Order: sequence, then C-alpha cells, then structure tokens
Amino acid sequence: MTKKAFEPFGIALEDFYNGKKGVEVTLCRDDGIEWKVPIEYFFRGPENFSNIEKQALQLCKGRVLDIGAGVGPHTLELQKLGLEVYAIDISSHACQIMKKRGIKNVQCIDCYNLKMGSFDTILLLGRSIGFVENLNGMKKFLFYCKTLLNPEGIIILDSIDFPSIKEQILLKYQERNRKLGKYSGVMVYQIKYKNILGDKIQNLQIDPDTLKEITQELGFSCKILGKEEDGMYLAKIST
Repeated sequence: MTKKAFEPFGIALEDFYNGKKGVEVTLCRDDGIEWKVPIEYFFRGPENFSNIEKQALQLCKGRVLDIGAGVGPHTLELQKLGLEVYAIDISSHACQIMKKRGIKNVQCIDCYNLKMGSFDTILLLGRSIGFVENLNGMKKFLFYCKTLLNPEGIIILDSIDFPSIKEQILLKYQERNRKLGKYSGVMVYQIKYKNILGDKIQNLQIDPDTLKEITQELGFSCKILGKEEDGMYLAKIST
C-alpha cells in the first residue's frame, strides 16, 4: 500500500483532531459500492473498545510493536499500563497526531523497514492485518515476524470472518472474487475525502480456518480467542 492511498484518510484525521465536527471518509469499493465511515471512531477511548480489543490489550507483554497504530488508541492504553510500546503507521498525519497525543515512540514507516530491535508482542488491531493484501502477503509477513519476535513472542491480531457473514452485498462481492480467481476475503477500495481520492488499496481479511492453515504451514501455533456477532475475531499466534 502506498502512503498516497491513505492521504485522504490522514487529512480527515487531522481535520477532526483540529476540531472539525462530523468528519467522514467515503470508502469506494471497486464494484461501485460506497459507504461512509465516521472519523470519530478512530479516536475512541477504552470505554468504547470492543471485548476483543480489551482482551487483546490484556495479552500484550514486554516490548510491544503496534502496527498500523492510526492515532494510537491502543498504544495510549498500553503506555498507561507501563509497557514499552512502539507505534508505526504509514500515514504522516496519523503519526503527527500520535506524537501530539503523548505517544512516546512513533515512527512513520512500514513494518518491513524497521530498525527497532526485537519484540515480545506484535499487535495488529482495527483489522490492520489487511495491509498484507493477499494470502501470499500474509505468508511473507508471518515469515518476517520470525525475525522481529523474541523467544516466546506472540502476534495478536483481529480480522473478520467474511464467509460467516451472509449479507447479500458481501456475498456478491465474494462470488465476484472467486470468479476472478481471488481469495474471497480480498477487497479493493479507495478512500475519498472532500475532493481527494486516494490510490487503490488491496486489503485482506482472513477467515480463522485459513489463518490456522497458513500459520501451521510456517511453524506457528494459532488460537482463536474470541468472536463477535459481526464476524470480527481475535487470534493469538505463537512461535
């Protein structure tokens, strides 16, 4: 994913942080479907975290890497708990906001260019795992994590089990993916804000069974720790 793809999102984050009300971005899927996302959601506090988010933060240990940290809702809570946590995001707007919010260790960088040493926990919440783009990207990321994790280190991520969701609008998209030879959990969209349209983003949401298959293939163990009614689930991957 390119930084330019998230430029509209970053500008919207900045507008909201600076006091603008009712800020929304539009997600434009490649089949023509569009929907709006309120930016306020990305600034939510711990009182509005889901059960999955709360459980994930309780599992974090030692030196933590928060990938795709956004404006840092989870990083802030981990700092309060006294953990040594490092937040990375490819949006310069998001990173500037994190610094202003008091997050100590912030870098505007993608995870493949890290020079921060190794970690006990790698955290990807808010479906940040989507950045891997496809199943091969998932394998590449997990293999790379072996170089980032300390002994007995863990990866904690959430994703959405698309095959379990029976909404017609999503079923049609999954069928379209299959006809195109793609995994059903791949989604291509662009972010729009004001008159700015970002580059195309390919996003992966991986179902629990496929995640288990891939982790096992690469020598990890994977436990599914919880699942919400909307299909969101939490996974813990161990070396």
